[in-house]
Amino acid sequence: MELRQLTTDSERRTFAQRMAEARTTRGIGWSETSRSALGKAHITYGNVYALFENEGEPTERMVGGFILHDLASFPQTLPKPDLSHLPPQSILEGSDLWSLSKGVGLLAGIMAAAVAGVSQAKAIIVYPMLRPTDLSAFYYHLNFVKACEPLSWPYAKTVDGSGIWVQPMILEGEELEEYVRSGFDFLFRTSDERQALRFGGLSTARLLKPAAAAVSRSEERPSVPSQISLTRESEDRNGAASH
Repeated sequence: MELRQLTTDSERRTFAQRMAEARTTRGIGWSETSRSALGKAHITYGNVYALFENEGEPTERMVGGFILHDLASFPQTLPKPDLSHLPPQSILEGSDLWSLSKGVGLLAGIMAAAVAGVSQAKAIIVYPMLRPTDLSAFYYHLNFVKACEPLSWPYAKTVDGSGIWVQPMILEGEELEEYVRSGFDFLFRTSDERQALRFGGLSTARLLKPAAAAVSRSEERPSVPSQISLTRESEDRNGAASH
């Protein structure tokens, strides 16, 4: 398994195509509205990461991914929560987490923790879908908490034209430190040459066990399902854990 940062325009376009495939073909099905430029902004200016089953595979073979940007690069997607008490460069927004293979969403969530640590983030905000499909429980298991009331998401709609609501969530303080530690514990080899993290040709199935172990060190939340079962269910329904 390989986590690779995508830097060229061509790679980013392929990421957008694969992400759109995941969103429209899995679960309820949804996409951005015709007027939205949000996805383009994230893909063009954010830090884009893709996951591959095998080291060195062509960009077209990516099976999942996510995007991070700090709020000094461009603003958070919605005006809430109010994070003005923190320096903008220390706040990361996570977005566009998607997968086309079972278990990849869980791996992406753990790998993103290491990226956040390298970025020296003081807080991470995400906007997981709440309605019509609730994908927020994935983040509860990573110790994210509700940051404010649910908000209407004006940038996307379901395939039948229904509106979408999201639950803003935040991770900071000791919970963020634990999340970052879980990411560093999971990753064991880096490569500066290709801005990639490699895992010695291990399969997704073999990687899931240590990933789950890293997550299990976080605080248990009995009100929601276990993360592995939740991740697979979420991917089956929707192909993405957040916008």
